[in-house]
Amino acid sequence: MKSDECIAKLRELRKAVFTLNDMAVITQKEKNYLRVYLFRLKKKGKIKEVERGKYALQQHPFITASNMVFPAYISFLSAYSYYQTTTQIPNSIYIITHSSKKAVFLENYRIQFIKLPAYRLFGYHREKFMEKDVFIADKEKAIVDSLYLPEYCPLDETYTALGEELDISKLVSYALRMRSKVLLKRLGYLLELRRIDIYTQVKKQLNQRYDLLNPFQKRRKQKSKKWKLIINEVFEDVN
Repeated sequence: MKSDECIAKLRELRKAVFTLNDMAVITQKEKNYLRVYLFRLKKKGKIKEVERGKYALQQHPFITASNMVFPAYISFLSAYSYYQTTTQIPNSIYIITHSSKKAVFLENYRIQFIKLPAYRLFGYHREKFMEKDVFIADKEKAIVDSLYLPEYCPLDETYTALGEELDISKLVSYALRMRSKVLLKRLGYLLELRRIDIYTQVKKQLNQRYDLLNPFQKRRKQKSKKWKLIINEVFEDVN
């Protein structure tokens, strides 16, 4: 079987990540033969082995990353990059999933898998990207995820994302579904800087403990009594 013919069949399969079994179905060849054949395709640079037993054609890393495990989706700073709400070019692709999985290195990217419980896996969709399917957080869910786990996205990037056109009702609904008080505090405070007040919608879910706005910066004296936050980061465009 010619390699170009095989690649054409793989493209027709429309699977971003494929296995030996997928190859057996589309080629009707024996698996022992296909193991050698896949090895040769890999040596020629026609395909890449993204992890043991899983292969991908030459394609954008977002496509490969979001199709390596199910259910899963791109979020955090990676989603901001996808939506072009950041000028940063991250060298990590953050994938949210419900299972533990080691990071994978693909081209110049580190694909990092972040485990969340099943009830926090929502607010994402499938869409076409370079003729393939990617699974990506809604803009509102990327913000919610980033405020819940700010180690995967700088807080100032999330503040910038909040200046984009958003569905605020969806944003608040997603935040409440996450069942995180500190997330609600951060979201409420940052939205207030954008002149959007959601306090009446979320106040019953808050507590009286003071939390850090940014858990990765030093504590400061400034506080928000309303949101019970220690304000230890400021943003350039706030009047």
